[in-house]
Amino acid sequence: MKPLEVISFKIDLSQIYQKIDGFGVNINSKYWCGGALKPILDLLIDDLGAVLFRVDVYGKSNWIDPDGSLGPSSLNQEHYQRIYRNRVFEDGWGMMRYLNERGIAPYIAASGIVPLWMTNDGKTLARYDYFAEMMHSFVSWAKYKAGIKFTLFGPLNETDIGPPEGPRVEPKEFAEVIKALDERFRGGLEDVKFVLPEQAYFNTDYVRYIINDPVLAKRIAVISMHMYSNIPVEVLRKFVDTVRGSLCGDRSIWMGEYGDLDQSGEMEWYVAWMSTYRLFNMLEAGFNGAIFWDAYDNYHDHDEAWTIYGLLRVGRRIFTPKKRYYAAKQVYRFVRPGFVRVDANVESDKVRILAFTDDKREELSIIGMNLSHEPLYLNGFLEGEYSGIENKKLSYYRTTEEENCVKVGELNLKTENYPYNGIFFQAPPKSIFTITTVK
Repeated sequence: MKPLEVISFKIDLSQIYQKIDGFGVNINSKYWCGGALKPILDLLIDDLGAVLFRVDVYGKSNWIDPDGSLGPSSLNQEHYQRIYRNRVFEDGWGMMRYLNERGIAPYIAASGIVPLWMTNDGKTLARYDYFAEMMHSFVSWAKYKAGIKFTLFGPLNETDIGPPEGPRVEPKEFAEVIKALDERFRGGLEDVKFVLPEQAYFNTDYVRYIINDPVLAKRIAVISMHMYSNIPVEVLRKFVDTVRGSLCGDRSIWMGEYGDLDQSGEMEWYVAWMSTYRLFNMLEAGFNGAIFWDAYDNYHDHDEAWTIYGLLRVGRRIFTPKKRYYAAKQVYRFVRPGFVRVDANVESDKVRILAFTDDKREELSIIGMNLSHEPLYLNGFLEGEYSGIENKKLSYYRTTEEENCVKVGELNLKTENYPYNGIFFQAPPKSIFTITTVK
């Protein structure tokens, strides 16, 4: 079926929005198995284009005393020696050292329930001092004993939900917990910065207590949230504007978890499509980065169940990219760290287009989605300074229900076929496409 409509779009390289930190995955290091996953990390880095790795070593935050039998006496150096040298933590250190070898500083995270004696009701964090001491022991070991090169640490996860995702902490108390952590981390961990609040429900209930506190603002490096539903661009942008107008206005804003929580395994194209649509929403709203949940299918320690949220399907010693992997690759691989988003104007609501370039205007990546059920011709033009791009060929990559980030051709910035003399190409129905100079 031939397209019956030509839709024009314009990219203005002089109109600049946010800088991109990059994209990546949440990853469970328990599957490292002494280095068996090196080829998988290589795939995620070299093929997918992931640069952000949120590493959860244990899966719960009760590692210091899982059954609660030891109590606060477990917070001692002799016990730390046993805990942080066990197989689970050695796999975590091993995975993160390999990320360092690949030039990536991991974002280390903690999540899940805490020891019962840190709560007053089995779920609500009450002993901030004990919690801060445990986290200090963990991060200190990672830095000084395991030799991990990193600066980002996320101490809490989805405290608005509470167990099993993390301990329950009310919004106002959240700031007090972070103050206790900040105070304890002044003992040798001054260069470690926090990623907060990693909240499940998308609102400003928690961030409003931390982003204008002058002490906490110095410790915060990234404001990060979670998203598994279709939150409108306007709502996301309002959140971004709130952060930008605070003492944390120059910090990065990430979506620390996003994707889709289907567990049937029967909706793969839907999951791929909707996850990408949500990523477009984040980028259009001004987010600097996003981290997919999850890198690969695995046993989810929070819920104590096998989950299939991964970009990679897991078999017996086999990891296979799913459709959602190829959809993410359309963005991850071609929108590189340091790129900035520039203005993209489309004359139809049948298509979404976002555009990115580097500081020198020598690279260009245009990502888009044909939202309609009909094929479309697209005709694009650049405005602003683009002399560093004008003689380059553009590669056209596409993911559909049948295609997996396949290169379907090469394009020119201009042609002689007036009036269709711009970046001219066909987008099939319900397709995700990338037009890029990036190799």
